[in-house]
Amino acid sequence: MRKKFISELGMSEKNKLISDINSGKVMKLEDKVAYFGMVLVQGALLPSHFSGSFPHWSLPFFLVLGLCCYQYRAYVQRDMVYTIGNMTGIFLNGSMLFRIFWS
Repeated sequence: MRKKFISELGMSEKNKLISDINSGKVMKLEDKVAYFGMVLVQGALLPSHFSGSFPHWSLPFFLVLGLCCYQYRAYVQRDMVYTIGNMTGIFLNGSMLFRIFWS
């Protein structure tokens, strides 16, 4: 099926498609969904940051610990989606902890 699809393309389109795939310019649907989910999950704490009504310190504390465990796995597997998501979550939850203890 794939060979048929590629053979139906013109030579320049075929080369462009191969070049895009090799350079990583084509993002898979599951990666797009994963990035969107990452924004939703990591953005969940933003209303608390802006409103000033903070959760109990144990919530962001254990989230940071869990995200550190996930980050270890993402680092070993070289998974960029989870690396970005985990680092964002660690930063947001860490700053929430700072704000909870500071106030």
